[in-house]
Amino acid sequence: MPKIDHEERKRHIIAESIKLFAKYGYGAVNFGMIAKNVGVARTLIYTYFDNKRQIFNAAIDGVTHQVEAKYAEVVHSRQSADAKLRQICITVFAMLFDNRDFVCVISDVLSLERRKGAIPVEKVDEHTVGVKRVLKALVREAIRRGEYRQNVNPGRVVSVLYALFEAMALRITTTGRPVISECINQLDSIVTPLRK
Repeated sequence: MPKIDHEERKRHIIAESIKLFAKYGYGAVNFGMIAKNVGVARTLIYTYFDNKRQIFNAAIDGVTHQVEAKYAEVVHSRQSADAKLRQICITVFAMLFDNRDFVCVISDVLSLERRKGAIPVEKVDEHTVGVKRVLKALVREAIRRGEYRQNVNPGRVVSVLYALFEAMALRITTTGRPVISECINQLDSIVTPLRK
C-alpha cells in the first residue's frame, strides 16, 4: 500500500476548497461538497480540518508564506532599492493575478463578516502589515541611498502603492480581468517622480 503524503493531501483539500468557495460562495460550501470534489469521504476532511474557516485560514497562511519567501528573495538581492520596490510590487500584482479565485474568496468572506458586524480587522491587518513594512523600508532605503528625493514621504508612498494593490484586487473581484501591464504602468507613474 502506498504511503500517504498528508501534507500533499492537505494542500489538495485547500486548493479544491478554494475552487468551490470561488464558484459557489464561501457560505454555500459544506464539507460534503469539499469531500466530493476532493474524491474522499467527508469524515476524512475532518481528519485535517475542524471547519471551513480552518481551511480558509490555512489557505491565507499558505499564500502569505509563499509571498514572504518571494519578498525575502527580492529584499536580499543586489538590486537598487528602487528596483527592489518595483519588483516587490510586481510580485504582489502577480500573486493577486495568479490567485484570482482566492482573492474573490477573501472578498466574499470579508463581506460575510461585515454583514455579521464582525469584520476581522486585526486578521486583515496581520496579513497586510508585512508588505507595508517591506515597502516602507525600501522607500527609506532609496531615500538614504540617494535614489529618491529627500522630501519623499515613505508613509504616503506606501499608502498610494497599497491603494494600487487594492484597486487590482477590486478589479479581480468585479470584472475578473485585471491587466498586469496596466498596473505596472500605474506603478511606474507613481515611482518615477520619486527619483532624483
